[in-house]
Amino acid sequence: MTTEECDAPEQDTPFLLGSYRLRGLLVLLPCVVVLGLSVWLRPDARGIGTHEQLGLQACGALVDYGWPCPACGMTTAFAASAHGRFLDAFRAHAFGPILFAATAMLAIFSAWELATNKDQLRRLRPGWWWIYTPVLGMLIGWGIKAYMGYLSGVYPLH
Repeated sequence: MTTEECDAPEQDTPFLLGSYRLRGLLVLLPCVVVLGLSVWLRPDARGIGTHEQLGLQACGALVDYGWPCPACGMTTAFAASAHGRFLDAFRAHAFGPILFAATAMLAIFSAWELATNKDQLRRLRPGWWWIYTPVLGMLIGWGIKAYMGYLSGVYPLH
């Protein structure tokens, strides 16, 4: 799709139903919730456990096996990123600041789509890489966290 096609005016449609606005709204809402919670939460100094402020339990893998799960530290990384503490965010989960920035970018483009009723998300070149890149990033970040924790004596906990 060319830039002209993305910018082409849409047919007269209701404000949300059957339009790019609905998709923009459906993508924007979870992004705003995640980013808003990131601002509201205080990053835990341990690099893990920030999610416990939401009433969630501690990581089962960490409790049972003494090793972090692939998502351990991600909430802390998001909260630290939202507060501009990017080094702390990277220490919590190496992929966290990257995923935080991607979430913010997705929020901007979906808000743009909501406002204009034009296919703005197409500009981000969606495809299968939207799935495997975050999964790979999470696994690499998890490996870095586990390895650095092992070298520093933090992991395993037991």
